[in-house]
Amino acid sequence: MISGSVKEPNSVLLDDHVHQVEVALARPSEGAAQSSEASAGKNHLPARRLHFDSMRSLMFISVYAGHVTTSHISNFWGSGFINSASSFGFYAYLVLSGFLITRILIGSDTGETWSDVREFWLRRTLRIFPIYYLTLGVLLICGQLPEPLPFFTYVSNVYLFLLNQMEGPVCHLWSLAVEEQFYLLFPLVFLFTPKKHRLNLVLVLLAVCLAIHTTCANLYPGHKWKLLLPSSGQCLLFGAIAGYFDMKLKQVDETRLFIFSLILNVSLIAFESTDKTLPHSMIFVNSGALALFFYALWRTRNQLICKSLSNKVMVHLGQTSYAMYLFHLPILYLLIDFPLPEKIAIGFVSTALLASASWYLFESPINNLRNKLIPSRI
Repeated sequence: MISGSVKEPNSVLLDDHVHQVEVALARPSEGAAQSSEASAGKNHLPARRLHFDSMRSLMFISVYAGHVTTSHISNFWGSGFINSASSFGFYAYLVLSGFLITRILIGSDTGETWSDVREFWLRRTLRIFPIYYLTLGVLLICGQLPEPLPFFTYVSNVYLFLLNQMEGPVCHLWSLAVEEQFYLLFPLVFLFTPKKHRLNLVLVLLAVCLAIHTTCANLYPGHKWKLLLPSSGQCLLFGAIAGYFDMKLKQVDETRLFIFSLILNVSLIAFESTDKTLPHSMIFVNSGALALFFYALWRTRNQLICKSLSNKVMVHLGQTSYAMYLFHLPILYLLIDFPLPEKIAIGFVSTALLASASWYLFESPINNLRNKLIPSRI
């Protein structure tokens, strides 16, 4: 969740400029630029992975649909399919984040490990913190943040786990805490591990996460274990594996794999919407399926797929999805007494407009400043 330049999309739970494919710091010569364009045309690669922006907008819509139809926001429980798709949308955010972050770490690895880690942390800080803390400040002033310390220190997931509850206009911010904890720890262990052992490292971490999650969920049922990093970390680590293989394997068209992974994920959503007794380990299966999906989507060169997922409105919503994720739940709580149809429509439009204003007036200027201060190596 990189000069000559195929750009990656924006992350959460993600960063629009951080996710770019190997952009050189120096401006390429005219001949090199023409060669790059010819090569891109030959390989049918888009100048920007706009379809990833569109996927991010679909992920947000699925999460929004799940939140707006929960019983503590409305008097209506969403259908099994809506709830299942919403869970997949949330898992997808984390998997995509792990995928893109690992590509960044590999692509920007200069061997100066501490320098690489510091640069990564600084870029993530300038992307994530400003709008996050601005949002918390507004909520605090409005009296919607009764316990600010866990949220300001990115441990809200632990705080909500100890309360064992997931209600209120800021409960969704736990997922950002999980990501920030991952961003803090993963670059350290990944970049300080010798390159030949990095895949083994991620596999070991994944096995540990699965063991901890499964053990805790079985011994102490009823607790919201997914709030903690060892549980949701499975999603991030599956994304990391996909990102690792994308950077290490020969670039080939994976359209067939994309179609297969799409069918697989839709089938899992449909299956899980009809069965509420599935084991906790399904998060492991779902994360693996989503990692396969993003790996294949990143590598597909099929113009029909890329263009069909490059609708301008969806691309814009994807670019602003971080702010939309931050804003949507507080807005829904402001509309809590509205009838459900109005709540859905007004909530979504208000979230989109406010996120667009944030993008153009606040986030983009900071991103531009960040890119001047700390140019990305990928």
